[in-house]
Parts: sequence; structure tokens; C-alpha cells
Amino acid sequence: MDIPNVARMYDYYLGGTEANPVDQAAAEQVLAAAPQVRVAVRENRQFLDRVVAHLAAAGIRQFLDLGSGLPTQRNVHELLPPGARVVYVDYDPHVVDRSRALLAEVDNATCLLGDVRELADILDGCGLDLSQPVGVLMLAVLNFVGDEDDPAGLLAALRLRLAEGSRLAVSHGAREDVGLVEGIETRYQRASGQAVLRTREELLGLLAGWQVEPPGVVYGAQWPHTSADPGTRLTFAVLCRP
Repeated sequence: MDIPNVARMYDYYLGGTEANPVDQAAAEQVLAAAPQVRVAVRENRQFLDRVVAHLAAAGIRQFLDLGSGLPTQRNVHELLPPGARVVYVDYDPHVVDRSRALLAEVDNATCLLGDVRELADILDGCGLDLSQPVGVLMLAVLNFVGDEDDPAGLLAALRLRLAEGSRLAVSHGAREDVGLVEGIETRYQRASGQAVLRTREELLGLLAGWQVEPPGVVYGAQWPHTSADPGTRLTFAVLCRP
């Protein structure tokens, strides 16, 4: 609990109450370097709302939220139609324990301990029917997976396990402003996850083999309409299929 936790910092940006003083101090250091982060996180949450609604309208009734963080601020289970369910997955035991407590009375959601870098174990143990379409959410997750952990290989393995009709929604920190990026990455070095921001081309490289749906990789506030205000330009969003 004396190490800043990225999930609780994220909750703090959203105005939640789960962050302890260590998390709050670390989050304020990030905001001092990049005040836009708070708006970008809210844009990311709005992208979650829109993409879950889009997938539900397409008939998907199973969702896998990888790197889910804390379900405190309008999360997937609150957005689903009747008969749909979500499995949240996070690699931090404290986050999982707290999530399970928060979800104790929720019928359509469970939370598992798992690391996206051990994806096969997650898919084998999630309890979802992988022979049917699944909506996989990886929002603000890959920017905590360094190149040394082969994120492209992880996504390729995921693609091979998903049924036709499945979708993968990704949001990722954008490497647009070099000075801003360095400020963010430096301040996450002592946190529970190390931030790695990427360019649009680098993100597309990670998604090699996936069919990227229109409008492609855009800023989070623009999805699915590129005519929208691009917002903070700190987060990319993309939806694709196997």
C-alpha cells in the first residue's frame, strides 16, 4: 500500500474515493506535469460507454475487461443489457479484493486475478464461452505493457482464441507531445505499473493481423466520429475484429 497504485490513481483522476494518500500524491505529481490527464481519463471513460453500447447493440453478450481497475465509476456491468455479463480481470491482488467486495451484490459481473502478460491463463479460467462472440476491452492497459513483454505477440495470441463476431476495443496513451510524454512516463516510474506511451503507427503495429474497423485509430473523444472535437490528444481509441 506504500507504492502508488495505477488503478487507484485512475480512480482519483475520475473523482473517486479509493485512492490512499500515496496514490493521491503520485496522481497530483502527474497532474502537475500534465493537467490534461484528468480530462483524458474522463474521455477514456466516455469511450468505454460508447464502445460497450456499440458492442451490445451488435449482439455481444459476453465481455472480458482486461486490466479493469476498480469498478467504482460507471463501469461495464452498469452498461450491459439484460442477459449480458462481464468478467473483470486485474493483476493487482488489492484491486481484485476490493473489486470483489464492490461487486458482491452484482449478478452480471465477476472479478478475477490475472496478468494480461499471461493471457492464456486468463482465457482458460475466465468462464466465458470462447466459441461465441466476446467483447474484449483493453482500455489504458497496453500503455502499461512494455515492448519487452511483446504486446504484439499477446494480441496475436488473443486474436487466435476469439470466435468470429468478437471485437477488441483498445485505448492507449498517445505519444504526441514529447515533453508531455516524458513528464507522464517519469512520474509513473515508481508506481505499480510503468507507463509506456506510443504513436499511432506503433499502436497499429501492435494490432497487426486484426481488422481495424472505421474510423481507425483516432483520439478517444473522436470515436466513432472523426468529425468530433479531438479532445486532449492524449489517448487513442480503436475497435477491431479478429
